Amino acid sequence: MLLGVSGIEVGRALRSRRNELGLTLRQVSERTGLTSGFLSQVENDLVSPSLKSLGRIAEALRIPLFHLLNTRGGDPVVRADERPTVPFPKMGVDVELLTPFRDWQLLPFQRVFEPGEEFTAVRLERAREEWILIQSGTLEVTLHPDEHYVLGHGDTIHFESSRLVSIKNTGSEPAKYVCMMTPPAI
Repeated sequence: MLLGVSGIEVGRALRSRRNELGLTLRQVSERTGLTSGFLSQVENDLVSPSLKSLGRIAEALRIPLFHLLNTRGGDPVVRADERPTVPFPKMGVDVELLTPFRDWQLLPFQRVFEPGEEFTAVRLERAREEWILIQSGTLEVTLHPDEHYVLGHGDTIHFESSRLVSIKNTGSEPAKYVCMMTPPAI
């Protein structure tokens, strides 16, 4: 049996999600532009899809790509030097996961904002929760409607994700934060 992207077994998760949605391989094929035969091989872990193909499949199945990029089985520990970096393609950012469990209710991750860097929120269909702890530096979090919060070391904020407008590093040093969120269904 071959493993998926970067040695990650994804077939069972893809098949399970496809069945959960009541989709056929042909329907997923039409949504992704990938052949039914290739999708079948992916579901049976006979081929390793590229990250691009895996992203197309994840989008068609309305699951976050990071759900498929779990690199650890049942081990609950993530060592500081072994944290997987995972892209959020629709948001255009990469984050460092702080959990090995991709399919639980919470998704903790860490990110560093360079001075002046700003992230403009992408509206997702389903609201979810986010909680942020500033580890170093200064971040300005803007929520709708027109609420601005400047947060420094040790400060936290908890909000409904649909209210997020932007996050910006307003300081002169890199700002590191930990975020805990309920993952969106893409």
